Amino acid sequence: MTSGQSVRTGGVPDLIVWIDHVPEAIDRLREESLPEETRLDFGVESLPRLEAALLRHYAPDAPAEPGVALVNDAMAYLGEVLLTVAGGGWGWDTEPVGEVEGRPVVVPDAALGLEPVAPMLLVERALSRRTGDEFAAAARRLSDAVAGMREERPDWEPVKEHTPGVDPEPEVALHPWLAGWLAERERAFAAWVQETGQPAETWDFSASSLDVLERLTKERFSSGPHFEASEPESFLQGAVWYVGEVARRSRGAAWSYMDPEEHDTTWAGQPYLTQPGVRDGNIASPMAELYAASVMAGEDESGVLRERLSWYKES
Repeated sequence: MTSGQSVRTGGVPDLIVWIDHVPEAIDRLREESLPEETRLDFGVESLPRLEAALLRHYAPDAPAEPGVALVNDAMAYLGEVLLTVAGGGWGWDTEPVGEVEGRPVVVPDAALGLEPVAPMLLVERALSRRTGDEFAAAARRLSDAVAGMREERPDWEPVKEHTPGVDPEPEVALHPWLAGWLAERERAFAAWVQETGQPAETWDFSASSLDVLERLTKERFSSGPHFEASEPESFLQGAVWYVGEVARRSRGAAWSYMDPEEHDTTWAGQPYLTQPGVRDGNIASPMAELYAASVMAGEDESGVLRERLSWYKES
């Protein structure tokens, strides 16, 4: 725990940067830092696995200084699990800690009346005590507080603040540009099929059909400038729609769009896919996926589109 007197929950630049960092940190933790079989599902049961990985990485007899990157990534995931248990949101403790000017903290649902929890302190405790149970014990303490509140107020549930890129995104009405683009692509699908030169039955929206599309795209585009110049043309526009539709029909993805005049982000200006009903769901740009499969992949590399389809999580 940490004192709540120096904790702020909004308007702090460091807090904004931290929250933006959280989904990237969790992805890196899952993809680079932990064994493949380590499942990060935001459940309390995953915390001992995370703690064990930290203890292995920061063993006293480690041959070299391991750095702090894994600690920061672990803090992000640990905090999200604690917020799942106790509700609330991220805050920023402005009290300096040595040379560090503040740190992120978990601020439980206000109804619980609990002090904020600093994931950094929990990590330090885990590495010093080396019991393997510090993270789960912190989650149990919060869970006990939630259970006590439910005894007093049976209809009460902790409310977690939305963490962009981690929590399921709410479904919103289609952007007018996107609605028009989707309608046009669907109308043009038959013509696009003819343009590919493949039998109509090839394009059944299956994962295997992505292999055919990948091959055709590689044959057509030998360089990045050639690909980029062809983006507005019918073949690539139809390919973008097809890749997205495979994900929508087989993986529960949903089309999204951000107006570049309203959003300063790399996602703006192109249709992309999200998984609004899945926590920590995949987000993907079909145009970028096609570029990766045709231009960035090596001559002998194949199955890029199919692999990226597998990145969508089960709904």
